[in-house]
Amino acid sequence: MPFCWMDEAGEQEAPTSQLSPAEVAEADVLEKAALLRRLGYSKTDAIHRCMGNIAWAFSVQGKPAITPARLRKLVGSVYKPAS
Repeated sequence: MPFCWMDEAGEQEAPTSQLSPAEVAEADVLEKAALLRRLGYSKTDAIHRCMGNIAWAFSVQGKPAITPARLRKLVGSVYKPAS
């Protein structure tokens, strides 16, 4: 029995992003850090978890698109007290 979605999915091209790999990695770190802050994790724990996520994500690809120093700055910006 044919399904209409089986044929249509193969004809469409996958959407491409206009963002660079570094921008995607930074957005991912900011999103995860914000979630960890809302869940009550400390800044140190958030840095550790985000570094682990980046290391795992790029374990096959090679060099990560974001440096540890940049990751720390991004997490720090999420945990910065409101003025």
